Amino acid sequence: MIHKHIIRPLYTAKSRTTILFSLLILAAFSLTSISEAVPTGHLAYAVNGFDDNLGRFDWNLYTSSIRGTNELKATPLNHKGMYPAWGPEGELLYFIQWHGGKADIYSINPESPKNKTRITSISGTYRFLAASPNGRQLAFNGWTQDQLPQDNQIWILDVGSGEMEPVTQVPHFGWPYSFWGITWSPSGKQLAFSLSRPGWLEHLYILDVETLELEILTELNKDFYPVWSPDGQRILFMRWNREFDTFCTINVETRVIDTLFDVDKATGYWGDWSPEGDYIIYSRWGTVYLYEFESGETEELVAIDGSVFVISWLRDGEILPVEPRRKLVTTWGDIKGKTDQP
Repeated sequence: MIHKHIIRPLYTAKSRTTILFSLLILAAFSLTSISEAVPTGHLAYAVNGFDDNLGRFDWNLYTSSIRGTNELKATPLNHKGMYPAWGPEGELLYFIQWHGGKADIYSINPESPKNKTRITSISGTYRFLAASPNGRQLAFNGWTQDQLPQDNQIWILDVGSGEMEPVTQVPHFGWPYSFWGITWSPSGKQLAFSLSRPGWLEHLYILDVETLELEILTELNKDFYPVWSPDGQRILFMRWNREFDTFCTINVETRVIDTLFDVDKATGYWGDWSPEGDYIIYSRWGTVYLYEFESGETEELVAIDGSVFVISWLRDGEILPVEPRRKLVTTWGDIKGKTDQP
């Protein structure tokens, strides 16, 4: 038996036209939001070079805003410093400054950077600064002026009280092994860092800041400059090879390592994630590059007359639509003149 079903139209022709028009609008919006989107946010970095206003300087601090335009302006903060690290809302920028052969940690308001505030109560030899996600703690490595290089450890400083204490007990056996990068997990419960080991290797470790338990992440390689992804799932790092170096990511849970791309050796690479984790920005001497994970393509953003040292990307940006084929950056600002490469 054959049953005939009469399918009645659910919508009129006018309704169908309206729905089709709405779908086209949504499709156009999606394309604008994804394929034509660029990262936004704020960059902080140190530059060694020469400035028309500042003269010759040693690692002067700069900031730049990325707002989906075709120009990235460099704003000098008129402070010498290294290892810039943003506070969580961008209201403070922390950095390490050397004076008289000793170092201290300071903070400034990037919007009004004239006055700086000293954070450390005791000077020392400090490197690789990182601010916790809630802004209440700073992590760095080094030793105080009352200690020896063999006492080099990772410290956590409470911003409110100024108290600091070491959170690692690395046995140096009389040799001052070096740390090569520190990064907080987005949860603020862990630190990842690189530590040189016997045999001229550098391994990645994860430290639980509450229990102080250590977990090895990589070994039998030279892995350094770790940076935790905004979603907490991966860590970006650099892997040394004999003929070249390689940017890699490692999945924190599975330990699976993905190689991104190779770079030539000894050219001063520093990288950080975009706020959404779909890009990384990195420097090669005085050139800044943007790498997109989806396409695997790298774009040269700008060349600087100087040497970039550490890039910190403030994770408060959002994806803004821009016109197709529009370049993210064409100029860098007023950094000019000759420079001495470190």
